[in-house]
Amino acid sequence: MTPSEFNPIDPALENAVQEIRNDSVDPSVIAAAAARVWARLAPQAQAASPAAPPANGAAGPAAKGAAPAPIRNCADFQALLPDYRAGRLPAARATLLQDHLHECVACRHVYEGKVAVMPAARPVHRPNYTVRWAVAAAVVATAGASIWFAVDQYGVRTGHPVVEAVNGQLYVIAADGLHPLAAGQDLPDGVEVRTAKDSDAVLLLRDGSHVEMRERSGFSTSGPANDLTIRLARGSVLVHAARHRKGHLYVSTADCRVAVTGTIFSVSAGAKGSRVSVVEGEVHVSQDNQERILHPGDQAVTSPSIEPVSVKEDISWSRDRDQLYKELDKLRAGLQQIHLPALRYSSRLVAHLPASTVFVASIPNLSAYLAEAQGVLDSRLAESPELRQWWSDRGAKIQPVIEKLRAASDYLGDEIDIAAVLGPDGKVQAPALVAEIRRDGFADFLKQNAPSFSVQTRGGLVVFGPVRETVDSLAASLDSPESIQGTPFFARIQESFRAGAGLLLCVDLSRLVSKDHPDALPSVRYLVCEQKEVEGHTEMSASLGFDGARTGIASWLAEPAPMGSLDYISPEATVVAAATVKSPAAILDEMVTLQQRSPEQARKVFDDVRNEVGFDLRDDLAATLGGEFSISLDGPAFPVPSIKLVAEVYDPARFESTVEKAVAAYNLHALSTGGKPLRTARETVDGRVYYMIAGADPNPLTEVHYTFADGYLIAGLTRALVSHALQVKSTAANISHSAQFVALEPHDRHDNFSLVVYQNLGTTLAPLANLLGAFMSNRGGAANAVQGLANMKPLLIAAYGEPDRITVAGDGNGLGEGIAGLISGNLMGMVGNAVPFPQFQGTRRQHSAFITK
Repeated sequence: MTPSEFNPIDPALENAVQEIRNDSVDPSVIAAAAARVWARLAPQAQAASPAAPPANGAAGPAAKGAAPAPIRNCADFQALLPDYRAGRLPAARATLLQDHLHECVACRHVYEGKVAVMPAARPVHRPNYTVRWAVAAAVVATAGASIWFAVDQYGVRTGHPVVEAVNGQLYVIAADGLHPLAAGQDLPDGVEVRTAKDSDAVLLLRDGSHVEMRERSGFSTSGPANDLTIRLARGSVLVHAARHRKGHLYVSTADCRVAVTGTIFSVSAGAKGSRVSVVEGEVHVSQDNQERILHPGDQAVTSPSIEPVSVKEDISWSRDRDQLYKELDKLRAGLQQIHLPALRYSSRLVAHLPASTVFVASIPNLSAYLAEAQGVLDSRLAESPELRQWWSDRGAKIQPVIEKLRAASDYLGDEIDIAAVLGPDGKVQAPALVAEIRRDGFADFLKQNAPSFSVQTRGGLVVFGPVRETVDSLAASLDSPESIQGTPFFARIQESFRAGAGLLLCVDLSRLVSKDHPDALPSVRYLVCEQKEVEGHTEMSASLGFDGARTGIASWLAEPAPMGSLDYISPEATVVAAATVKSPAAILDEMVTLQQRSPEQARKVFDDVRNEVGFDLRDDLAATLGGEFSISLDGPAFPVPSIKLVAEVYDPARFESTVEKAVAAYNLHALSTGGKPLRTARETVDGRVYYMIAGADPNPLTEVHYTFADGYLIAGLTRALVSHALQVKSTAANISHSAQFVALEPHDRHDNFSLVVYQNLGTTLAPLANLLGAFMSNRGGAANAVQGLANMKPLLIAAYGEPDRITVAGDGNGLGEGIAGLISGNLMGMVGNAVPFPQFQGTRRQHSAFITK
């Protein structure tokens, strides 16, 4: 049912109300009712002493038996307050005053001792004839029943809307001017409330929805609680819509209408049009008889002159957003403190698999881990109202998933394996799961919760999966004479278990791709990926194994060795890449060989280069290098990037002579073709020689300054950068001793790297990202990509070249981030990114909601 199909007023009730309005009462009935009322009130008024003070507020009792002064406005009611407090007010007037205090906020604040701005005087119409009192009683009874029915049956709050918080100034826009509103005051219906400049406010509507207002924003509300409408006149609001079992919450602007329930979204109304951004739930946006449904991360604009922005940017002004981010960070930190299951040093399951197995993923039973994660979540929810409100929508979807995972784990043993085997046709069959049975009933549990899965039990083991043929085949081959135990693949798996296994994935690549296949990698045999907890840190690694010693390009990476080039890089560096490679001359030989040239042809290539440039590329240049180098961004990125190159040089004199020959050859060619020669310079400062090579036209981006020190070439775009590198080396305060760098290093058996890549670009790129984002169109997600650079987390990746394998490792908490992704509503988040939510980054394709080409 669409929002337009809901009718907020029942036709029968509307007809009854109309009849009451049109009802006319005979004057004689009115006169008789007035006489009866006066007969009851007159004796009480005459018996009262002292009488109520006169309407003008003058003190002193009235003459005994005098008629009470009439009550015309709020001032007359406030004049009765002293006698009311003292208990001297007649019962009739006390009843009238009590009724007025229930209706009038200003007089109630005066009675409670609060300062309030007096509203404009208005006539008080109190019909006193019998029929209207009967109608009023019926209306009250009907209203009471309606409130009960709405709350009990549909969960719609019908209380007074109130101002929950104000930062700055919040006003009511009334006919007689602006009236300030403070926290705790009732929110008037049908009139506009507006925030002043540099002000914001949080309001609770009568349906239970919360609205956060940005500065210079204004809106009014109308309609019943189950179909409440927010009329946004200007500015921006962030709405946490309450759940409606019947009806919707609407937000209307000058050019669109939004219909929601149980959703978090923002709406902006400006001179150029409107923008709607969705944080959670589903939103229906209507404009010009067209409707579009938006989901988390989606955005709609109503004018071609408004460029969409990321949802995260659109709600960046919200105070609630910052608080929610803090609570989510605390939740993620709590999840990261949960320890993974203990490392396993053997496997009872893998040995049962057949020899045709080519894929094994071994996973520890996560029942205890999930229980701890649930405990952390429950604790944070109990402490944080912001997190409870965020979870109220997601928990309904995700909580059952977590509970089913825990329930399934209770039936199974300490290890669960996912295995795939080669079929008779030589193709890989669909994978199936294998586990030990801890207690009976798993088959019934699986039938109830995953009816599409097949299940087979055999000798205390259970095999299950979505493909029946695979399950039956694998179950039949368990403990077959042709077991995996006699294969080299099993030996490699056992090697990982002996070192302690957490989450383990092993693939026999040598049997998946034929050696004759054009895409086959020469001598590649195994891929092994691991994730495990070591000394409180979660380590992730991937190892590519070879059939024997590494050859070809795979052999270029040297075995782990000390990296002296890191001694010249400061702890403030934001990007570092350093590596040790085997002999540069040998790499150059192999590069020529890869072009399918014979040794004689390779030698001719080097001779041709020497004849053209005047030096031997291999013997005069590559042979002078030691095989270790680093490149870094060590300082400001703008306006001149602080790029620094440090390379190991065994023969600095020969290297410099080769550089001079190369510059001379370039200049000779430039002069012969009408070009401009390079500029060179040599300067001695404090006993050290600095060299410069620069373009013909002065430009700091085309200059290279360098020097030699302790067997290394140190180069940069400015001489100051080179001098700074030498100073870092002399103080020993370098990147390898940085707390940030050390904290990210993998905890493993290696004491050196073959290659290391480190980045901490977030703080460096944030100013540029903000500047570019303000001027960049977001078509194709370009602005989102630029903004994402400012949010990059520090990262370190290490690689180790061993005789028969290359291993890449990094520090991280992939499983903790995966669980955080799971409870944030993204089931694929088990292998995804951490909280806070991906949808805050915006949609991948930004486009207008109602604009067509």
